Amino acid sequence: MTMPDLTAGKKFDRVSGTWLEPQEYDRRMAEWEERAFMRRSSQGDLCAPMILRDDMRPVQSMTNGKLYDSKSNLRKEYRRAGVIEVGSDVPMKRPEPTRDEKKRARQARLASIGRALSQKGFGAP
Repeated sequence: MTMPDLTAGKKFDRVSGTWLEPQEYDRRMAEWEERAFMRRSSQGDLCAPMILRDDMRPVQSMTNGKLYDSKSNLRKEYRRAGVIEVGSDVPMKRPEPTRDEKKRARQARLASIGRALSQKGFGAP
């Protein structure tokens, strides 16, 4: 004796975690869609004004020694002088690898390629 399939013809509602009749499922989906696109009274209003100010505490330019209290004027001076403005992070430059390190890296790459080719049944280069 087999058990009757109680979910036959029903749809699974992930929100409630239950199997529903198709009409009930469609009604709930329409309700959720209506709620999602309903216009709220505060919709479109900003929470707080978005103001980007140009003024700042005076800083001394590293190019000409003058004090600037405007971000745009300081950046104009930097562009004029050909300076690249960076953040507070210290730029890290890797040291150039030595000739021996380059040779070992090349040998390691070739060995890796050889292993991959031999695993696939091809001869090593």
